[in-house]
Amino acid sequence: MKEFAGKVAVVTGAASGMGRAFAQRFAEEGMRVVVADIETPALDRAVGQLRHGGHEAVGVTADVSQPEAVEHVAEVALESFGAVHLVCNNAGVEGYLDGAVWEATAKDWAWTMGVNFWSVVYGVRTFLALLLDNEDGGHMVNTASMTAVTRGRNMYAISKHAVLALTETVYGDLRARDAKVGISALCPGVIATRLFQGSRNRPAGLQNEQPAPGAAQGEEIRARMNDRLAQGMPPSDVAEMLVRGIRDERLYILTDHDWDNEIRARHSNIMSGENPDPAAERSVRR
Repeated sequence: MKEFAGKVAVVTGAASGMGRAFAQRFAEEGMRVVVADIETPALDRAVGQLRHGGHEAVGVTADVSQPEAVEHVAEVALESFGAVHLVCNNAGVEGYLDGAVWEATAKDWAWTMGVNFWSVVYGVRTFLALLLDNEDGGHMVNTASMTAVTRGRNMYAISKHAVLALTETVYGDLRARDAKVGISALCPGVIATRLFQGSRNRPAGLQNEQPAPGAAQGEEIRARMNDRLAQGMPPSDVAEMLVRGIRDERLYILTDHDWDNEIRARHSNIMSGENPDPAAERSVRR
């Protein structure tokens, strides 16, 4: 996908953070934009700002962990603009951080994987057929993470490894059919977003009845990581990289090289059969 002007983009998790920056950048390229998010007030502000800037945009409140919600986003896009050319499956949460992964409840798994992984599955199932129907093709972006290319450490990383594997699989299937549709796995590093405040949108039905034994630890991690992300790369910089990556039809779009040592270490361990040293890894500067 080389040209953006006049085409239609759909972005999930688009009321704030990277999704908001993506919607803005695509609109500046002349695209009509469908922005979806679970937070209605923030979504309304984002749509208002885009329209105030002279861009065509519609908003859809959607919990994309539910397949019918993703289907509704597609319906709104088609009703509003008649087609879809670019899809960013971008919604994400920090997920379970409250102890060893085997201590997580079924609700912890459902929440984390529902937003981070199953929403991408639903995006692939719902939107790829629309992209394939376009005469001039289209492109899909699935937001993974640098944690998808380093050793897994928590449930968030598990979900992002799954997103990366799904994206690679879809890439192979598209190439096997010589399709005019491209796909990218976006792997951001430390970006100035509110990712570690994702618990604010955890549905009541997926809340645990009792606090996890490691709940205090989880809150400390969230607070520390939120402060770290606040010093991270601006989402607008990621949006610029993403536009270039789409034009270049790149499967892997990494935002920086700060994680290179961890990436190399993981693959070295795999190839050599040597076990990783978590203590040594913690000392590596990301």
